[in-house]
Amino acid sequence: MAGPSGWCAQSPALSSQLAADGRTNGRVDAEATYALAETALRTGLTVVTVVAATDCLFALAAGGGATAAVEGAVLTGLGTAGVIRTDIAARVLRPSGRMVLLALMFAGAGFVDVGLQTHFAEVAAAIVLVAALICAARWVVLCGVVSAAGFLGALALHGSSLGWMVGDGRYVVAGQLVNLAANAAAGLLMIALLRRFLADAPLLLAAVRAGGGSLTPQLALAASGRHVPLLPAADPRTLIAALTPAERAVVELLATGRVPKQAAQELSIALPTVRSRIAAAKRKTGARTIEHLVALYAESAVA
Repeated sequence: MAGPSGWCAQSPALSSQLAADGRTNGRVDAEATYALAETALRTGLTVVTVVAATDCLFALAAGGGATAAVEGAVLTGLGTAGVIRTDIAARVLRPSGRMVLLALMFAGAGFVDVGLQTHFAEVAAAIVLVAALICAARWVVLCGVVSAAGFLGALALHGSSLGWMVGDGRYVVAGQLVNLAANAAAGLLMIALLRRFLADAPLLLAAVRAGGGSLTPQLALAASGRHVPLLPAADPRTLIAALTPAERAVVELLATGRVPKQAAQELSIALPTVRSRIAAAKRKTGARTIEHLVALYAESAVA
């Protein structure tokens, strides 16, 4: 994987990494930024790959023929290659304007074959999503405009009139435009959330390591490097003490190896009553199974 000095080092950081003393560590910050940006790009390219393969299957089912099969194979192959070699894809796609150029190329191909825009409309939307994950907002908007213009232009070039677009075909046109806008918004929102929630994490960790407060004592101990359970184990004696005498009587018989039916016979009560008491005992002790309940009872006896 290429170092952090490439495309991602020139983009705003998606997160910050601080040294133990709370000061920003530029090298670590760049590496963290690279890792997050690469993950975002890989996620977007994975969406492109899945969408291309799915659209191809639907196109073939609708009688798209060999052309749709070839186009689907090419799009799926390019997406897969990008997922496998995200570092190369980053160098190709990240520089300013490259995603717009990619959207323009897809739109231009749609002018040659309108089936590309109709059968693989979701791919155009996925391209906008990738742009939203790795580009500045202005490039995302431009990419969306190019994709929308390419979709409408391909329809017009291949015989769809303006009257059809605003009439019988309005739902098709509106659906694609909304799809493009939704993908752009989803990508931008994802990046905004990453920036908002990850940016303060190093500051919080640095404060905890310096002795400040945290949400819980367990989190403070974990941040300091000590291994502690998030939920301390309860005393089995306290758990068993919470049972009623009737529930305890059933558990005692289970601990001797009786099954619920035998316990019902010995206590001269109905089997559903035994099962009800077992369920109540499990709920009060947190036992997941009868075996777990019996084990807790045995531990309480020797504790």
